[in-house]
Amino acid sequence: MNSITPVLMCGGSGTRLWPVSRSSEPKQFHALAGQSSLFQQTVRRFRTEQYAEPVIVVNTNHRDLALREIGQLHAGAARLLVEPCVRSTGPAIAAAAALIAEEDPDRLMLVAPSDHVMEQAEVFSEAVARAAKAAQEGQIVLFGIRPTHPETGFGYIEIGEAFDDASFKVKGFVEKPVRPVAETLVAGERHLWNSGIFMFTARTILDELERHAPDVLACARRALAQAQRGNDTIRLAAEFDTAPVISIDYAVMERSDRLVCIPVSPEWRDLGSWSALWDIGAKDGNGNVSRGDTLLQDVRDSYVHGNSRLVAVMGVENVVVIDTADAVLVSSLDQAQNVGRLAAELAASKRSEAALHRKVRRPWGSYESLRVGETFQVKHIVVDVAGRLSLQYHHHRSEHWTVVSGTARVTVGERVFVMTANESVYIPKGDVHRLENIGDEELHLIEVQCGTYLGEDDIVRLEDQYDRIVTI
Repeated sequence: MNSITPVLMCGGSGTRLWPVSRSSEPKQFHALAGQSSLFQQTVRRFRTEQYAEPVIVVNTNHRDLALREIGQLHAGAARLLVEPCVRSTGPAIAAAAALIAEEDPDRLMLVAPSDHVMEQAEVFSEAVARAAKAAQEGQIVLFGIRPTHPETGFGYIEIGEAFDDASFKVKGFVEKPVRPVAETLVAGERHLWNSGIFMFTARTILDELERHAPDVLACARRALAQAQRGNDTIRLAAEFDTAPVISIDYAVMERSDRLVCIPVSPEWRDLGSWSALWDIGAKDGNGNVSRGDTLLQDVRDSYVHGNSRLVAVMGVENVVVIDTADAVLVSSLDQAQNVGRLAAELAASKRSEAALHRKVRRPWGSYESLRVGETFQVKHIVVDVAGRLSLQYHHHRSEHWTVVSGTARVTVGERVFVMTANESVYIPKGDVHRLENIGDEELHLIEVQCGTYLGEDDIVRLEDQYDRIVTI
């Protein structure tokens, strides 16, 4: 059944998982539950014979991360549908459906977030197979998770009479309830957790968007018609920015009369907060979950995440302690759902910790800002084997490169030469330059920038093997 196209939504910000999740590198790109990132786990989950090549909807600011992580998987091709800005799931799904309908309007689409955990993916795949018939008949299939406890952090689907031998008609929805209401819903056995995973044909969802949210669909279609296409990347045009900011739930799901729901129990979890990670984590004898380099004494029922150094915690209970290279979060476990408020305050104050980690990943490797002054910045740059920075220049800064280890091919103006450890080069402001790793190990160098403006947007790319040149 390879006629099902997974549409993987990769636009969430995950602010409740700050300081690990930040706007430049949100939670789906972190290994929060396992050795690989949530995004990589999601892509791998849908790389079976049951599914066709996925369409990955990603914001332009996260495109490089997605490409890098897909490449690390060696799991086959994928198409990226790149949004110029975030407009919520309604416009994103509309654009994906319009894209798939160009090839086959009756193709099945399975829309899924990229930040969920499923311990039993085969159980979910069986439910997808059962859902195909209803979806092909023009229904919108929702996947409801059988609740294991009265969860207040999820929405619920109320199911009614049977639609067929696999699904039930949807009677309504309940937003995230308070605990007494959640207890009543679970006890009644007619409410399921809303997974946010949907299945339908491209034709069905386009018809429902035309019926219930025609302005959303019109903007998405115009953005797709004017999109830049190439190298398995479709960049939606700026017209997408004019689409209403609306979720697919409000645009279609709460208005449509074509909804059915399939109950499923795939050991699913939406990791929306640190308390959710504590819930699913392997606990020690005192009920603690810890990751990284940690030392706990007289600590109970807590979540401790060490990232860049030893984190020692003593004499507390029901707390969350999260360490990163440039920020530390300490919270009670029952307040962990509210961490997003801190992230919002940091963003409003224009603090860099809201958006950027000290180490920033790029398709060619990474860089880490070591020191920043008013007119200078010092970076540690790591270029992967065969990594190649774009051919570029800067309007406002000069750069000095010193190789620490590895072998670099350097272009500065008309000169092309090789540099190894303890060799340096000066790149004047405005000179075209490029850096490549031509060795068989990572290339490490120190970059010193000097200038009146040091922002990452002062890069004019002339050539780029990662397709990051956007024609205006």
